[in-house]
Amino acid sequence: MRTYCILLFSLLGACVSKNKLPDPSAEMTPPHWEFQTEYDADRNITFWINSFQADGLSDAALKAWKNNPDILSMAETVLASGEDAVILGANILPMAQANVAGSRSKRNLIGFNLPGEETSFTTNSFSSGVNVSWEIDLWGKLSNLRNSAEKSFEGTKADYEAARLSLAGKVAKAWFGIAESSAQLSILRKTTETYSKNQSLINNRFEKGLSNALETSLATSILANAQANFSEGRRIHQMNLRSLAILMGQYPSTEYETNMSGEIPQLTLPPPPPTPAELLSMRPYLRASRLKMKASGLNLRASEKNLFPSFSIVGGPGSRAAEFNDILDERFQTWDLSGSITQPIFQGGRLKAQTRKAKALRKAALEHYKGSILNAFAEVENALSAEALLTEEEASLQLAVKASASAARISWERYQRGVENIFNALESQNRAFGAESRLLSVRRKRIHNRIDLYLAIGLPALPYQR
Repeated sequence: MRTYCILLFSLLGACVSKNKLPDPSAEMTPPHWEFQTEYDADRNITFWINSFQADGLSDAALKAWKNNPDILSMAETVLASGEDAVILGANILPMAQANVAGSRSKRNLIGFNLPGEETSFTTNSFSSGVNVSWEIDLWGKLSNLRNSAEKSFEGTKADYEAARLSLAGKVAKAWFGIAESSAQLSILRKTTETYSKNQSLINNRFEKGLSNALETSLATSILANAQANFSEGRRIHQMNLRSLAILMGQYPSTEYETNMSGEIPQLTLPPPPPTPAELLSMRPYLRASRLKMKASGLNLRASEKNLFPSFSIVGGPGSRAAEFNDILDERFQTWDLSGSITQPIFQGGRLKAQTRKAKALRKAALEHYKGSILNAFAEVENALSAEALLTEEEASLQLAVKASASAARISWERYQRGVENIFNALESQNRAFGAESRLLSVRRKRIHNRIDLYLAIGLPALPYQR
């Protein structure tokens, strides 16, 4: 009989899927990045927010981590996931509970009544004890569920870390968005003042008969457009301020003091990026996806083991007496112990459906991980290529700003001398202001792209603080 049981258990154990999920990262990971860009080989960054040297930015990110409702909600979700692991882990251990019960019953003596005797009687019953129940984890099903919950918990923590990193990126982008919109307002203000002076000059020339009505109308139109652009710039700047306030969990007000000078910092060459293989362990989002894939494999193994018999032991010491005061008396002590074996026979296909579902979820987790790897590689490649192209664009615009400013000055002087028409003069000024505005925009885009690069490689924003 013993040999038969061992053979049966061996056959049942062989039915459990032993195949581990393949790790696709090895075959999907190239030895180096396709786009090779210039970088500072001697420069190493531990926390990327500090690399921008923007006063107040780190404080804004810390406020967001502390007060942002979405990140606080996710933190509570992480705690709940940890408790799930504790709950499933407790199923492996025996469970014990103490109980005290009492009852009082009355019985009527029908057909046995004697003259002068009672026709009914009452009885009391009191009991106490400790009930212990334990499902023996012979197949490791409960261990699989516990380990799956622990993997899910670790994955949720990695998701939380990724969310904190993403929030820091949003705060930094909003911060430099405000810096740009503030600088753009300065350009728009200067543009409006310049066109206002132009209009006054042209009106004076018109009164002296040196210009015509067309020039006057054109100057008025350009000034009105500049004033409209200035109003639009103020609206955008206020929206940027409100966006930053919301990220930090504050009321969306424009009163927030950013302590910024309006300067957009000049960027140097980025530090060398990690290799594609190093990225897999650095980026929290990829760690989370990998851990969830492992959890799905453990869930599948536990689901397959639901078809196996389960073994349980129930029992414990206690006492039973007719008087409550006697339940602590050793003479009334009792104990019981029982075991059971339960084998599923017919479940209407439920258990097999659960296994098929677990297999599908495991495959989905595998494909999700593969997709996460591809997206992570694409984000790094895009950021590296954009770094080089934006650097070239900024250098070209710097030349354009100098040249267009010089052309605008010369053209306006020629107009005042009567050798240049008003259209060329105003168009030259418009090109100069446009080049200056575009240069600011590209500098902000470079900073945003640098932030995207740091997020793509999973570089920490600041030292971890709760």
